[in-house]
Amino acid sequence: MRVMNAIWGLMLALGLVACGGGGGGGGGGGNTSAVSFNPSILTGNVQVGHSTSLTVRATARDPSQFSGQLYVFIVDPNHVITSTVSLAAVDSTTMSATVYTSPNLAAGHYQGSWQVQLCKDSGCATQIPGSPVALPYDITVANAPLQATAATTTTLTSHQGGNLAGSVSIGVSGGGSSWTAAADAAWLQLSATSGTGNSLTVSYATQALALGSYAGNVLVTSSDGQKATVPFSLTVLAPGFLISSGVPSFAAVNGAPIPAQTLAFAIDNGVPMAWQGSVSAPWMSMSVLSGTTPASVTLQPNPSVGSLASGSYSADVTLTATGLANKTVTSKLTLTAPTLSAPANSVTLGGTYGRDLTTAQSLNVSLNTGSNGWPYTLTGLPSWLSSTTMSGTVSQAGTPVTVKPLVGAVSAGSYSAVVNVTAKINGDTTTLPITVNLNADQRKLLASMWSVGFASSPTGSVLSRTLTIADNYGGAVDWTAASDASWLAVTGSGTTGGTSTLTLSANPASLPAETVSYATVTVSPGTGSQITPARIRVAIWKSASGLTSIAKVAQGYTWIIADRMRPYAYAHSGGSTIDVYNAYTAQKIGSFNNVAASLGAMGLSHDGSKLYALDRANKQMAVIDLDAGTAGTLWKLDNAVDQGTALVPVRANGEDFVLLSDGTAYRQAQSLGNSGVAGAQVATIDGSRVYGWNPITTMDYSQMSGGVLLKKTGAYVSYSYRGGTSYMTISPDGSRVYSANGGGTQNGYFCGVNDGATGSYIGDLPGGSAYPNNVAVAIDGRVLCGAQSSNGTYDFWLHAANGAFLRGYKFSGQGLKGGQTAFTADGLVVVALTDDPLLAFVPVGP
Repeated sequence: MRVMNAIWGLMLALGLVACGGGGGGGGGGGNTSAVSFNPSILTGNVQVGHSTSLTVRATARDPSQFSGQLYVFIVDPNHVITSTVSLAAVDSTTMSATVYTSPNLAAGHYQGSWQVQLCKDSGCATQIPGSPVALPYDITVANAPLQATAATTTTLTSHQGGNLAGSVSIGVSGGGSSWTAAADAAWLQLSATSGTGNSLTVSYATQALALGSYAGNVLVTSSDGQKATVPFSLTVLAPGFLISSGVPSFAAVNGAPIPAQTLAFAIDNGVPMAWQGSVSAPWMSMSVLSGTTPASVTLQPNPSVGSLASGSYSADVTLTATGLANKTVTSKLTLTAPTLSAPANSVTLGGTYGRDLTTAQSLNVSLNTGSNGWPYTLTGLPSWLSSTTMSGTVSQAGTPVTVKPLVGAVSAGSYSAVVNVTAKINGDTTTLPITVNLNADQRKLLASMWSVGFASSPTGSVLSRTLTIADNYGGAVDWTAASDASWLAVTGSGTTGGTSTLTLSANPASLPAETVSYATVTVSPGTGSQITPARIRVAIWKSASGLTSIAKVAQGYTWIIADRMRPYAYAHSGGSTIDVYNAYTAQKIGSFNNVAASLGAMGLSHDGSKLYALDRANKQMAVIDLDAGTAGTLWKLDNAVDQGTALVPVRANGEDFVLLSDGTAYRQAQSLGNSGVAGAQVATIDGSRVYGWNPITTMDYSQMSGGVLLKKTGAYVSYSYRGGTSYMTISPDGSRVYSANGGGTQNGYFCGVNDGATGSYIGDLPGGSAYPNNVAVAIDGRVLCGAQSSNGTYDFWLHAANGAFLRGYKFSGQGLKGGQTAFTADGLVVVALTDDPLLAFVPVGP
């Protein structure tokens, strides 16, 4: 029987010939088989009635013999296998062939050889050289076939000079009640040569083997004669170094600590050997350079050796031992560029108002190098800046870099400069730019009053005034004072920061009568030419007669205001003209014509040089130069104004501003926009603090940032009103706020008193009646409370600075106009408007 099954080369046909059949003539003789078989003998134990697979690999000894069409026949005269053969190509010279035992075999031992014929034709008339080839077999068919199976691979590798560690378990099943085992190679060590159990263990004795390949078998024979073979193969390799730890690789910020790592190694045959080591890079060190295996060494990179910059580097570690190949491992080092950092990228000097030029500012600069510190330098300082930390050491913990203004080199204004903190770390240089801002205000001497009015007459004289002098920086500055007029004597010197009083004393003996005389007092710093002096303007009215009784002028004015140093009052009726009166003569001495189309509220600069008046028709403010006696410029306003718009001049840090009750602010014809002080009604005598319907506000001005108007808000004034229009004024020392309201206070028709600092309600002035609508204060602290009532006992009630009632004054038939009373600068005369209408000049004495 022949069956054509497969192709080898162009065509490999496999036929199975029974009954001793087979092809014709041989292949021409020769002792060399055409193919070799692995395994060389097919063995197996099969259970009765079953079929098992037996696989063999056939390798062509001369592949050229297989280039044409080839027919392969297996001659099986004993019918041990079936007619089915499965072929699969392993590679170009080897085929895998699987045959299947016949399930019809009776129990017994089948041993012999199959003849494999390699034929050039289907009738096998001609065979290739080396054909036929015998394929031995040894098969046992039993009811309980013997099986011997390795639990793990039996293809092994060892290194010369060492014993192969480990073992393999061979499971034994089937066969008789007992078995014997034997190995055909000395390097295979059996745990047992006989037994009745189901396994034995094979270990290895490879230490004495030379380099090369070895094969061996473990043969298990059961008591009933069955045999099972477990094949082993071994390759013995040359010994070498074995790295057991992994190769260290390092990554760090350049300049930061780099933890060392361990390189562990041994000889792969497990035999201790002397070794030596070396490193290719100078920046890498080994803890030891020789020893005996097994061993471990510590590798430590040091980027400062060679001043490495950030980047990637490698170092070869070479291990040597006599008789072994050198082992080289490459360790990598990756360095990240270090960086300087700080909590902020800028620092600002000068304080809130630009008046602190002595305090240094520090910025904590850090370098991300952990505990390792590196040198830094500070560069790029402008001429106005100094530092006590021009160089030093910086690490992750940080170091303060301190800068401070150079006071003598600073002018008023705002400045910015970029300074650089630069650190050198091995081969890297890193820089942190820091912006330094400096705000500097002009240092000045400030007076508690900027204009002073004196008077000398038979009805009363005021010839002395005491002021205080302060340093706007809050420091202690020596000062000297000088008057430019011989009739005015001044305190010669003092020091700010403590008791710093300046007393002005007038001697009118040499002055002409019925005349206003002027003087300027200059308070200059004793040292430091950069400090701006304070200048106080002084005027004195000398009269041979004085105002002996109440004088009335029948004029229907709607607004009136008294000069801050001259004996003058300014009044208008809402038109375009402001009339000027001498309060001691009750005579009009002049007018400012065509000031505005429709005049409104008025106010005076705190040095007495300017008179401001609102133009309700044209959204303007007129500014009159009182020194020149001329109507000056018109300032454009942001908003329209009306009769209820208040005008409040302030003097913030020695600079003049005008606030309107609509919240806008103006300076030198320029609008400053919203000042944040809406509802302003009145300012303290020095012009620095404002009171109204918003919180008490301290005004300030600094020349930093091109000039800025600043404010600091405090408490609200707790007015105790019962309704109606309200008016207010401030005591000269700023300790009391006085207010008049048409509905009176909670206690009746009185003028209220509040604390000037806290705004809390204190009580009432004792004099008053329906309906309070005027309150004014004199330079000596006396305060009047006036009323609108036409049938009251008095038009206003005069009180001492401590609030005690002094006396009342009556001069109108229809009552006072609201908010239209004022004391002259010397405090000796009250000017008032009534609804009669009248303009009244009331002497109230010193």
